[in-house]
Amino acid sequence: MNPLDNTRILDLTRLLPGAICTMLLGDLGAEIIKVEDPVSGDYARLMPPLIDGMGAFFRSSNRGKKSIVIDLKNTASQAVLHRLVEKADALIEGFRPGVTARLGADYGTLRAINPRLVYCSLSGWGQTGPLAHVSGHDLNYIARNGLLGGELNPQTLGAKVADVGGAYVGVMGILAALLQRERSGQGDYVDVALSEAAMPFAMLGWVQACSQENGDEALNLGGASACYRVYFCVDDEPVALSAVEMKFWANFCKAVDKTEWIPLHTAADRQPELIEDVSKLFRSKSAAEWADLLDDADCCFSRVTASEALLDDPQLQARGMLGRTAEGVLWMRSPIRLGDDAIELRAAPKYGEHTREVLLGNGFNEADIVALLEAGVIRGLR
Repeated sequence: MNPLDNTRILDLTRLLPGAICTMLLGDLGAEIIKVEDPVSGDYARLMPPLIDGMGAFFRSSNRGKKSIVIDLKNTASQAVLHRLVEKADALIEGFRPGVTARLGADYGTLRAINPRLVYCSLSGWGQTGPLAHVSGHDLNYIARNGLLGGELNPQTLGAKVADVGGAYVGVMGILAALLQRERSGQGDYVDVALSEAAMPFAMLGWVQACSQENGDEALNLGGASACYRVYFCVDDEPVALSAVEMKFWANFCKAVDKTEWIPLHTAADRQPELIEDVSKLFRSKSAAEWADLLDDADCCFSRVTASEALLDDPQLQARGMLGRTAEGVLWMRSPIRLGDDAIELRAAPKYGEHTREVLLGNGFNEADIVALLEAGVIRGLR
């Protein structure tokens, strides 16, 4: 039995944050009903690369969900959503603040229908503040929240820190609200700002930067300390050294026969020179040669794994973290592990695939469905 069995969640989001959030909740057993618009649905459906006409990322992040197509821009469609809300435990949306009110899907409206509903809003800057209605993407959020500003050389990150961080915060908020509901009998509103969700990732550097007046030396983990950097080897392959603690730094220095570097671990005025020396050292061997020397030195050394090589990583294989289905669809299991749980691999939904099934399960009959179809309220019957 999964912890969220018999929990129904309506998903009004598109693209990455909402998809990851509801994927994680679905892996915990929740039934995820993806509510898509009649124009194009979730944009991720058509994001390349495609597998049989469906976006590879969409397939991976929307596994096991159900898709229903309704047009929330007209009042008849809003009435359908309201019927679904009656039996829902939670709803998650990712519109800019104010949009859900125009769609009849705002918290106040839906709470009046179902007081036990947990309602989660995912937005870039949150529901309040001077930036609430400003457009943005992951790069904008981490640019303003201190994460990029704490780097020695600010640059575009491959990871979507704010988007995925927001997904995790959404999961935590929804689970906390569901637990509170068990005690109070009432639902709650969860306001998730992607920009804020990324802030804990930058907290160490922010606290250090704003506390330097005390005179204490502190390691800069944004690239300004030699012990915590990415270096390039003679074959141009990158390797990562993160010998933050003195014991790991000492182990590294001894392994490379540079014991004179040990006292320079946190010497702020010596870091530029030390970085140059360590860089030259790593340029003297290949990444494989350094791995042979340092893998067993207990110094927090790692080769950098390319994205396309992750499926072959022995640690990830041993943990069953990644895989590919017979159809070629990549999957990543939830990092939330409870006991001996195993991932259930179910296909991502076709556009509107479950419209009839969901409506029949929420009090509509066949005559109702035909009428809604003829009125253009719903799409995608199968």
